[in-house]
Amino acid sequence: MPWPSKAAALAIVLPWSICTTATGQGFSRRYDPIGSTGQFGWCIEQIGADQFVVIGNMPWTDSLYYPSTVISFKLDPNGELIEEHQFQIPLKASYPGWSNSGVVLSDGRVVIGGGTQDLSDSNRVAIFWLGENSEPIDYLEIRPSAHHWIGYQLKATPDGGFILTGVTTATGVQDIFLLKTDSIGNVQWWQTYGHPTRLDFCATVDLAPDGGYFIGGLYQQIPGNGGQYVQWVLHADSLGGLLWEYFGGVPSYEAANAAVLATQDGNLVYAAALHGVGQNADDRPQLVKLDTGGTELWNRTYGGEFYGTGFFVVAEVPISGDLIACGQKWFTGLNVPPYRKGILLRATSEGDSLWMREYLYSDSTVVDCQGVFRDVQPTPDGGFIVVGEARGNINGSNPPGLSVDVWVVKVDSLGCIIPGCDDLSTPITEQITNLKEAVTVFPNPTSTSTVVKVTLPSGSALLGRGVGGEGELTLRLVSTQGQEVLVQKAVMGENALDLRALQAGLYYLHLTNGSTWLGGIKLVKQ
Repeated sequence: MPWPSKAAALAIVLPWSICTTATGQGFSRRYDPIGSTGQFGWCIEQIGADQFVVIGNMPWTDSLYYPSTVISFKLDPNGELIEEHQFQIPLKASYPGWSNSGVVLSDGRVVIGGGTQDLSDSNRVAIFWLGENSEPIDYLEIRPSAHHWIGYQLKATPDGGFILTGVTTATGVQDIFLLKTDSIGNVQWWQTYGHPTRLDFCATVDLAPDGGYFIGGLYQQIPGNGGQYVQWVLHADSLGGLLWEYFGGVPSYEAANAAVLATQDGNLVYAAALHGVGQNADDRPQLVKLDTGGTELWNRTYGGEFYGTGFFVVAEVPISGDLIACGQKWFTGLNVPPYRKGILLRATSEGDSLWMREYLYSDSTVVDCQGVFRDVQPTPDGGFIVVGEARGNINGSNPPGLSVDVWVVKVDSLGCIIPGCDDLSTPITEQITNLKEAVTVFPNPTSTSTVVKVTLPSGSALLGRGVGGEGELTLRLVSTQGQEVLVQKAVMGENALDLRALQAGLYYLHLTNGSTWLGGIKLVKQ
């Protein structure tokens, strides 16, 4: 089956200005909003000046049959949970669409594309409307013919309607579709695309500058034994007529959907994973840029190879035109089974990497946890907010019954949860997020010298994670001007820092282990 599989996936945007630098509050938090056995984060949108709506799904605990319900919740600027809701549709399961499946309308409502499934296993496209507090308002099911229709993504159109994409069996085999509705969900037209006898997949859609649409997915180029797929980008006109199609990558049994983005220069970029040559080859995160005629402008890969590693979505940074992409990286180490990290890449409009960072979640309960990122959005302070899930054990060290939870991370323009992680003399590639209890400072503010207490969860595998164990605990102090002013080896317990030679002001204290960032805190010298 293609990677990620169909089973795994089952506007008018409010304007705001972007600052050129990011000094906003960073955080990393996991959420178990309805107390279910597992929640999955698929989409995050900013509403108003400083609040966020998270879209996900979870098992419907009130049902013995239906496996999923759409959930939504609202966060404040610091990641505190304000409200939580679920779409309980009688006798039906409900699913949000693929990464970045929602849009914010000018009146503050959030609209999500997705699907429903009934007791007969019949699938329908669905549109879900949420209020400005993330509460469910209404939903509409769409089934243009008596076949399966599964929705993956929705975008708002300039006429106030919506364009949706996904897969359908209306043609007798699984093909991708493009479906246009008015503002209340009435179908205006629909089209299908794909090979007449093979399975095709689709994940994303965006508005083309000529009034048409870009669609991204997978095309089964080589049949047999589950098929071998290539990345597939289509350009359709305003009524869904096919203008051109592009095929990219290496045919493989495990391929990643092309996640399309129309860029402000009139072209498009798609995010995916480039599979190596050969059936047992690995994958690398990939961005590709095409012009409006489907000609490849550039094709870049990032980081090392590993099975299942790639991007799920890419967004554009306002004003600069930079690109921000998120996804997952599989990794394994000595005596450590494969596990997943969330990855973030910031690149220029030409695809040149500015930084790429890896993130894992850990706290006093989740000692050693995997992470996956599914959607990322630029924020008004110049940083980024990303959603996915913190899931599973790596070494069996978490409490029994710990579920998959929604995971939200807020970083600055350089990918740092605490500012200054990019100014350290040892480059940081991996961040173990939310170890807030790992570094405490007393007194803070301080005037002369201070005592820092370093605490890590007992029995954790955090030391040396991702760097082969060659690092050592180090405290690093960075000024707000980006200068590393103090570097000191740290030990577990109390560590004395002599700050007498430093000027008064705000500093950022970081705890690192080799190229792995473990935690940080603001420190003020008066």
